[in-house]
Amino acid sequence: MILDEGWLMSRYRKREEMVPMRDGVRLFTAIYEPMEAGKPLPGRPVIMTRTPFGADPYGEEFSQSLGIQDRNYSLNSYIIVYQCVRGTFMSEGSFANVRPLGKGRTDEATDTYDTVEWLLSNTCCNGKVGVKGISYPGFYATAAGLCGHPAVKAVSPQAPVTDWFTGDDMHRNGAFMLADMYGFGGWFYRRHRTPTMDYGPGILRTRGDIYEFFRGKSMQRLFGTASRSLPFLAAAMRHPNLDRFWKDRNPSLKLKNVRPAFLVVGGEFDAEDCYGPLETYRRLLAGSPEAEICLTLGPWYHGAWKKTGYDGLDSSFFGRGTSDYFLDRIEYPFFARYLEGEGEVPSKVTVYPSMSIPVPDSFEEKDRGPWDGRWLRLDEWPPKGMTFKRLGLGHDLEPMAKVEDGKISWISDPENPVPYYGSPTEDRDRGYMAADQGFASLRDDVITFRGAPAASSVLLAGPVKVSLRVASTGTDADFVVKLIDSSPDGRQMLVRADVMPARFREGFEKPKPMVPGHACDISFTMNDICHELLPGHSLCVQVQSSWFPLVAMNPQTFLANPCHARKNHYKKAEHTLFMDGSYIEIPVADIRP
Repeated sequence: MILDEGWLMSRYRKREEMVPMRDGVRLFTAIYEPMEAGKPLPGRPVIMTRTPFGADPYGEEFSQSLGIQDRNYSLNSYIIVYQCVRGTFMSEGSFANVRPLGKGRTDEATDTYDTVEWLLSNTCCNGKVGVKGISYPGFYATAAGLCGHPAVKAVSPQAPVTDWFTGDDMHRNGAFMLADMYGFGGWFYRRHRTPTMDYGPGILRTRGDIYEFFRGKSMQRLFGTASRSLPFLAAAMRHPNLDRFWKDRNPSLKLKNVRPAFLVVGGEFDAEDCYGPLETYRRLLAGSPEAEICLTLGPWYHGAWKKTGYDGLDSSFFGRGTSDYFLDRIEYPFFARYLEGEGEVPSKVTVYPSMSIPVPDSFEEKDRGPWDGRWLRLDEWPPKGMTFKRLGLGHDLEPMAKVEDGKISWISDPENPVPYYGSPTEDRDRGYMAADQGFASLRDDVITFRGAPAASSVLLAGPVKVSLRVASTGTDADFVVKLIDSSPDGRQMLVRADVMPARFREGFEKPKPMVPGHACDISFTMNDICHELLPGHSLCVQVQSSWFPLVAMNPQTFLANPCHARKNHYKKAEHTLFMDGSYIEIPVADIRP
């Protein structure tokens, strides 16, 4: 259901306010109030989103969000609030990216507190406020959960920015996410003058296929002038290791003894913030055992749970209606329970397993099939009774390359890195998260291992653990591991993948070079999955040393700061994977969708 603007304008009044904070800075706030007989309807709850991306449209026009992802709040006469955080678009003050909490007189928690206090005195609300947000606004929803205002009863961080060093947006295990930081970073991290209704285009722009655009260009060439035009990005690139700069900007480290109820939401195929919701959920459980904490995971790309009609990604079909189910059966009932005192709390954990099936040929086929009714309602995550099954590379999983003396070697060439996607793209395509990996299996610098076909369905639900024993002729290297669902029809759907720089094998705080020719062990944990392996399907694992230009090419020369790599630092290297000591652990759940 989508509510049209005429219906909304007949029942709501919009006003735009500059809400004062404790230091005198005023924040632009769009307030949509339900009306009855020409007067604000009294005693209604507030649902609020705080965002650095603007609260447009400005003026009399209504936001389309009221009729789509916020339709349930419109239908139930909530006071709906959108606010530009300080220093963005129409708000006053200075903006700070992932502003550290508790490091000054004001932060995003105090700004939330002051906004809620103002709303209680200047709207006809019932004294109960909920806060939600997706992606960067999810960071502000997390901060709202820490603001301490008694009126904030429920919050929902959805794909929240949480840790920009370990797993969200900017890095994966400390590896620099080149394509995203050039595109999103080149737009958002530049200096902006406020007030403004439009930031305009970014200052870093690609031309044509991004693989060819970035290939052969050093980090120094790409970002050498960043300190002048992109001050935050330049500052971040001066911190190549996990230090106080990053820890101060990680709100999950503050999630202790929270008061509001939390609904944490994540997409299993989220290219930007797959890590954030999982880490937020784990921190909440550990630090706030008395709080009401719920988790929802679905087969979504970034923010797809608000996309009416979403049914799949790339060439994989995940089923119809998952976004509507979330909005109508999970998100709204969660807030209604705590802001209206009605309805039931959603299950502690609600997840929707993905499958590797092709897109059906007809609309009729999409409406019915094995994807119907696949939601799992659990008491905990990972599911109770989940066990890890170890699959040895070269043992349980058969290598598709020649093994000599129990090892496989390949050449990693910075001039010819492994593409992240099987066809040219002008921007980073989110479809890579579930894309066919057949193109990669044809390359000599991608080592593929294949398992036996499954005799019956197997549900994989939880984190994926990786252990590799490797060596290199270089002094640094990245190791990318992919978990793949190989179908009888030949498709090789990516289920999960991640990168681990060898420099961080003993910890993210203190990088260490590889010793050429000497074996070392690298272990890391990939983000959780919830995927059903169907009968006749087999698991495959691919190991490679570049994932370009999704991840910046490792120069394969150890540097104190790889973000400052110059052309002469990039070296061709031979990497070796030893079968003994290399394995993957998959999470097997004893339940059925």
